[in-house]
Amino acid sequence: MHIEELSQFEQFSQLSEEDRILLQSSLRIQECMKNDELIIPLGYREDLEFFLLEGGVKLISEDGREQTISAGAPEARFCLARLRPSLYEVRSKGYARLLLVPGSVLSEKVKIATASQKNMDALSPMAEKLYQRLSIALDAQTFKLPSIPDVALKVREILEREEPEMEDLEAAINRDPSIAAKLVAAANSALYRRGQACSTTRDALRRLGLDTTSQLVMLFSLSQLFNAEHGWVKQRMTQTWTQGVRVAAIAQLLALNHKHLSSDEALLLGLIHNLGELAILKFIDQEEVIDSAQMETVLEELMPQGGALLLSHWNFDESFIQILANLNNWQEDTGGDQPTLGDLLRVARLHSLIGSPHQYRFPRMDEVPAFQKLIDQGLTPELSLQLVEDAADQVKEVHTLFGIG
Repeated sequence: MHIEELSQFEQFSQLSEEDRILLQSSLRIQECMKNDELIIPLGYREDLEFFLLEGGVKLISEDGREQTISAGAPEARFCLARLRPSLYEVRSKGYARLLLVPGSVLSEKVKIATASQKNMDALSPMAEKLYQRLSIALDAQTFKLPSIPDVALKVREILEREEPEMEDLEAAINRDPSIAAKLVAAANSALYRRGQACSTTRDALRRLGLDTTSQLVMLFSLSQLFNAEHGWVKQRMTQTWTQGVRVAAIAQLLALNHKHLSSDEALLLGLIHNLGELAILKFIDQEEVIDSAQMETVLEELMPQGGALLLSHWNFDESFIQILANLNNWQEDTGGDQPTLGDLLRVARLHSLIGSPHQYRFPRMDEVPAFQKLIDQGLTPELSLQLVEDAADQVKEVHTLFGIG
């Protein structure tokens, strides 16, 4: 089939031409030469999506009602009977030619494309070229994003149970002694310390709580994933982690003044907000020659796309993916009177850059809608300055926890 045919369908239209080309190996064609041939049975559960290329089909609901769809009609822009299990039986109406594609493959492509496309229009030619190279390398598997370590996956799986058992959680964490030790250290740190010191994983779990434990295990696991061969890339990775810690400390302090937001989620978002830079750095570490001066601006541009890629790859919550995808959209208005985690992250980033040589590249604090929303909720210029000072000790504490510096 011609690749141009794909763009008539809504989901495929959201993909780049390169993505559509790379998807071709996953596609197949089905033809129905007779009328009333069964295409999709009622209750169909398989991971396949059906798109009508030529001819017509009829959708028959469980109560016998029929709907006819012809190729090229507006309703044919979408896949047929998308829900699983299928609520319709689909049969041919005369000749029908259909395109079949694995639903999970297509959904993943669309999710990544829509998460990154919001910022792609403003990319420089160099940044766009590098991002396309990264996308092609990922599809060709000449470059692979790192996977979340087993201990983090096991902890996530336990906590998704209806009634997670503390014993199972403790056993999973103790399989990685370095993470178990870091959890105990975290529970005894100024961030979470209260009462007597913790000495065991069980004590740390009780003090931290399930949500905080889950997020810290994830973060401790991620901090082990990224390494490099080139000296400049190694140095730049450390700078990225350091900046993430600073933003996380400020975001957590901001969240303490907004009880509708989780300070632990603010900490997590701050620490992972620039992981997209680490993904790009890991990719360019494969290059034989690296122009570090040019890479600085490219990293900043591609941080949202890289972050959305990583979080999609790791099946993070969609709300986190969207926050990272819009990271450089300083003028985004998240709506409502109450600040969101995205608002806190933007303001924390700007606070973290005060006095740095990079501050000039970013908007003034009072030009950002997110900052205005926090002012409306009681954040004053004096409190802003105090925030940066208060975060300094917390930054040192988190640096120690994550072994940075």
